[in-house]
Amino acid sequence: MAQVSEFRSRGPVIVEAATPPICSSCGKLISPDEKATKFVCPNCGVVVIWRCSKCRELSNPYKCPNCWFEGP
Repeated sequence: MAQVSEFRSRGPVIVEAATPPICSSCGKLISPDEKATKFVCPNCGVVVIWRCSKCRELSNPYKCPNCWFEGP
């Protein structure tokens, strides 16, 4: 004889909305399925830099908003 487990709700499930990352070069929203990259600023190590696949491919420059370091 199989046992039937009873599901008991503990109230509503709250899901917070996530803000998608923004490319540091072009300002475009980066979708979850895009081949983007993220890394900390190589100069200050404080800010996370996001690069979309197009800006990576074209080697578009980015600027760190913390230390103003510019990279390709």
